[in-house]
Amino acid sequence: MSENERPYLILVALQFDETGVCALEEAVRIARSVPNVELHALHSVAPSLAAELTGELASRTAQSARAPQRLEELIDRACGGTTLSVRGHIRGGTPLDAILKTATEIDADLIVVGSHRRRGVEKLMLGSVAERVLHEARCPVLLAVPKSWKATSSVEPPCPECVAVRSQTGDSLRWCERHSRPRMRTHVYVPSDAPPKSISGE
Repeated sequence: MSENERPYLILVALQFDETGVCALEEAVRIARSVPNVELHALHSVAPSLAAELTGELASRTAQSARAPQRLEELIDRACGGTTLSVRGHIRGGTPLDAILKTATEIDADLIVVGSHRRRGVEKLMLGSVAERVLHEARCPVLLAVPKSWKATSSVEPPCPECVAVRSQTGDSLRWCERHSRPRMRTHVYVPSDAPPKSISGE
């Protein structure tokens, strides 16, 4: 098979929570815009350290038994109305090992993984699978996080007038009158040693 005939392989790491659904939706969005694409959805069934520490191991085991059906349901929901070729993978081992091994085995061109954005002690105890995939993967990695308008210390909240416009127009318009104005003004600089332009008639 030539490189041109080989499909573009996207691997999405899918945990059964908000971050997993977000990652799957982004992977499907990308897959729909790429010709000759093949989407692989991976779920790791290994019990987490959190489950062991909180005594939820039995519950996690029961969830693992339902994993194939749950994976199929999520894929069907995300890919409804498309003709995407999707292959599901259920794999044991830690999420990191499952992602890296599967990516290597299928020769993935892109990995899509969600993140809980853990910080502090929680991140120290549980680690960050997404962060380690970013460092250890041998192909591009897309970190998918749920979209949020929540303000942070470095990002201002949305303008109230913009929020009102979006609500009133059903998001067909995104910006208020003030933020719709073009902000960039092009300025052409002329070198100081350039000869002056001649004036017609002189």
